[in-house]
Amino acid sequence: MKTFFPALLALFASLALAQSTGRPICSPPPPQTAQLLHATDFDSVRADILNGNRSQALAEAEAILNAHPGNAEASFMIGTLLLDYGKPGEALVCLRNSQAAWPGSTDVHAGLLEAYSETGDRKNRDIERAILRGFHSDGHHPTAARTTGIVIERFHAGDKTVEGVEYFDPQGPDHIWYRFTVSGDEGMILGSYSFAADDADQAAYYRQHPDVVGSTLHRFALQSTFAGTASTLGTIDGAPTYDDFRTRIVGIVQAETVTASATDTAKGTPR
Repeated sequence: MKTFFPALLALFASLALAQSTGRPICSPPPPQTAQLLHATDFDSVRADILNGNRSQALAEAEAILNAHPGNAEASFMIGTLLLDYGKPGEALVCLRNSQAAWPGSTDVHAGLLEAYSETGDRKNRDIERAILRGFHSDGHHPTAARTTGIVIERFHAGDKTVEGVEYFDPQGPDHIWYRFTVSGDEGMILGSYSFAADDADQAAYYRQHPDVVGSTLHRFALQSTFAGTASTLGTIDGAPTYDDFRTRIVGIVQAETVTASATDTAKGTPR
């Protein structure tokens, strides 16, 4: 399944981003003699991103932006890299610069969605979610139409990193609406949790609550898939929001971290 930003892994490593001038990232530098910009100037930045050399890519993109203040592509590259480094507030400045030049870019709006989510701005987060849903269905944004969902955010829970994905339409026979992928050290994926509302669960829900038949209420099963083993951890009935699902996942992952720490301590290997 495709989602926006498939190549941007959540590293959240520390990075010294302060520039020698001390000015904020993506803010225009002092006037200087303009230099001719070529499309190939971005080739090395893209290559470094693909090869995982993100600090080098960031330095190269900043150099381009210094020479060409306000350049949309350099701002976008810096913004997405800052999201990888867990700096959504700084990423917002860069992504807004790109948005001014590329208001209809699905990738820019996907970056804004993640940045707003990770800075806790739910109002603008939900505006971006609505924009991307519109792009997916309006017939004028081929990139958005080809994707099945969007990365809402990446966040820490316990000692793990979690990526939350919202699907435009329920996926597969289980009718998955949201998936939360859990990663450990160095971005290694450990497994995932998903919220699904398949036909069997809906039928059981309606039998138990005939008054909700014909409404938009659902029964969502919380499914866990780790180490090739799938299990159901419970259900959520009604009309839960993304934040309701997120809260459930945070609680589970944090509880698992506490349990793992207690187990290791009992074995004489404190974490």
